[in-house]
Parts: sequence; structure tokens; C-alpha cells
Amino acid sequence: MKNRNNGSRIFMTELMFSIMFFIIVSAICVQCFATAYAKSKDAKELTQAVNIATNAAEEYLGTDGFSNFTDYYDDDWNKVENGGSYKATAVITESEKAGDCQKMHVVVATIEDEEIYSLTVEKALR
Repeated sequence: MKNRNNGSRIFMTELMFSIMFFIIVSAICVQCFATAYAKSKDAKELTQAVNIATNAAEEYLGTDGFSNFTDYYDDDWNKVENGGSYKATAVITESEKAGDCQKMHVVVATIEDEEIYSLTVEKALR
């Protein structure tokens, strides 16, 4: 008896290779999207931290009588009383010699004290 080959084996092999290729490409795409999401979150954190530090520096340079502070922010960067996910701390140091500049150091960090951004500003005293 003759053994007829109707092409089903070739079709099944081709289908298996197509499915394997799809699985590999899907895994690569998922990894790319996860990396992009993480980088986007880090960029958002950095942008908000720069904005908060810059605003504090401008307020310090523009007003007299500015004092040390610690502000807390939630996940959406809204100011809250205590706790939150992020904090901004400003420390003013007086000059040691007469005629030197006064400095303010602003640090924006996570609540676990992982620094996101820091800024140092000098102000000439009158």
C-alpha cells in the first residue's frame, strides 16, 4: 500500500514555528513595554523633584526671612501634612565669615530617603 502524504505534517510544523516565533516576539515586546514604563515613572519623579526644588530656591532667593522646612508629598505630588511618598527638605546654612554668602541646600527624596534631586543655592546678604 502506498503511504499518501497530504501535507498535514508540513502544515503542523510550519504552524508550530509560527507560534514559537509569536511567543518570542511577544516576550520581547512585553519586556520593552515594562522597561519603558519604569523609565517613564523615573522621569516623572525627576521632573517633579526638579520643579519642587527650583520653586523652593526661587522663593528663598526672592524673600527675606526664609527658614528651613520639610514638606511631604503623596504619590501624585500633592502636598500632605505628614507621611506621603516623597519629601522635600531645605536647610539654610549661615556664612562663617562676614561678607560670605548664605547657602540653602534642598533635597527631594523618597520617604525612605533615596535622593531623587538636590540643589544648592547661594544668596548674598545685604
